[in-house]
Amino acid sequence: MRIRAASYLRNHLRWVWGISILSLPCGPGFCQPAASPPDGAAIFHERCAKCHGEKGEGVSALIAIAGPNIQAEHNPGDVLTAMETGPSHMPVFAGLLTVDEMHAVADYVTQHLAVIPLGGGNPAEGGKLFRQNCAPCHRTAVRGGALGYTELNAPNLVNMPPALIAGAIRWGPGPMPAFPASVLNQDQLNSIVAYVKYVQQPPSPGGSPLNWYGPVAEGFVAWVMMFAAIGIVGWIEKGGKG
Repeated sequence: MRIRAASYLRNHLRWVWGISILSLPCGPGFCQPAASPPDGAAIFHERCAKCHGEKGEGVSALIAIAGPNIQAEHNPGDVLTAMETGPSHMPVFAGLLTVDEMHAVADYVTQHLAVIPLGGGNPAEGGKLFRQNCAPCHRTAVRGGALGYTELNAPNLVNMPPALIAGAIRWGPGPMPAFPASVLNQDQLNSIVAYVKYVQQPPSPGGSPLNWYGPVAEGFVAWVMMFAAIGIVGWIEKGGKG
């Protein structure tokens, strides 16, 4: 009886064990090995470095349409947005990379390539530096302008984010000269960026800003309107209608 009971118990345990194995879920971590996380560095060097440079420094300062310097980009969300929407001439990667792969690239850019710190800065000091170094091309109001000696236009900085402004100062895209740390230190760079951010959305004292062309243009328009008013009044008086 003892032998038969022991045999029955062994068979019963085998049956329970078999049912337990069959009832286990089949998925990652059970039937299949877990996939390794995407390599953001490898994806960047394969997909992005040809335009942005191996270290995010930007490619060829002589090519205005080359990928910009991204060494001041500390926001992963901005990197993801750029990859998903493809600003300017940048291709859209939403259909080429998975969400995890794009997140891996964003983390790599912001954690390993972003070597230009941003923050703080004195807008007043930045205004002085901007007028000395940048206003001849970009105008004091950062709205850009024509460069007669190159037959190009200095870009409008109104919609340019701080990271790209800082990167452009260090990189020098197109005909723009580069301003390394030996020319503008980090505090001066941050001050220029702070000034540009302020001027991008300046407080308005009222009236029409006239596209922020500056006091000369505003004064010219005022004089034209004044002389036009004088002419109209003189015409009315001369015609005996006053």
